[in-house]
Amino acid sequence: MKTLVASLLLTLLVAYVAAERAHEMSCTDVDMCIAPCISYLTGEQQSPAPACCDGLKKLRTLVAGTTAERRFACNCIKQAAAHLKNLKDDAVSKLPAACGTPLPFPISLEYDCSSLP
Repeated sequence: MKTLVASLLLTLLVAYVAAERAHEMSCTDVDMCIAPCISYLTGEQQSPAPACCDGLKKLRTLVAGTTAERRFACNCIKQAAAHLKNLKDDAVSKLPAACGTPLPFPISLEYDCSSLP
C-alpha cells in the first residue's frame, strides 16, 4: 500500500513539474518576439525587418521543447493578434517563410492550438 501511495505521489510530482516547465515561458516573452513584426503584419512595411526575423527565430527556439510549450505560445499569439487592428492575412501567413523561419504551427486566429502534437 505504501508503495502504491509513493508511486502515485511521484507521478503527481512529475506531472506538476512538467506543467510548471510549460509555463516558464510567458505571453510577454512571446509578444516580445512578435512585436517587431507588427509593421509588416499590418502592411506598413513591404518585408519584415531584421528585428522581426530575429524575434521569430527566438520564438522558434522557445517552442522547440514540449507540446505544452507550443500550445501555450500558439495561444499567446492568437490573443495578441486578436487585439491588433488591420492585420493583413497574407502577411500573417507569409511571415515564417519571409523570415526563412518555419514555426511548428501556423500564425492564425482560426488555428486550433490544442490540435498541436
